[in-house]
Amino acid sequence: MAKRISVSKRLADDMTTKKGLDALFSDAPVQQSTSTPAKPKRFEKGTFYFDPDDLAQLEKVWLHLMGQGIRCNKSEIVSILLSAGLEEHERNPAGSLLAQRLTGKRRRS
Repeated sequence: MAKRISVSKRLADDMTTKKGLDALFSDAPVQQSTSTPAKPKRFEKGTFYFDPDDLAQLEKVWLHLMGQGIRCNKSEIVSILLSAGLEEHERNPAGSLLAQRLTGKRRRS
C-alpha cells in the first residue's frame, strides 16, 4: 500500500506546475516556458520617508506603466531607480546626480 501524501505536499506540487488560481481550480496545467525560469527577486522591507510630490509622481509613473501593459509594482520601480542612481554614483561620485542634489545641504555634525 502506498504512503499517503499530505494535502500541503499535494498543493505544493500543484503550485509548481500551475500558476495562481489555476493551481487551485483548474484541471489543466498552465503552459510552462522551455527556458530556465528566472528566480524572482526577493525584496527586504525598509522604512523610508518620501516627499509627497515624489510619491505622487511615483503613482503617475506606475499608472502609466500599467496602462502600457507593463505589470509591475511601486517597490520594483523604486528598486530599479535606486539601483540606477547608486550605479551612477559609483561610476562618478563627484558628478553624480546624488552628489549634486546633496551638495550645499547642511551636514550633520
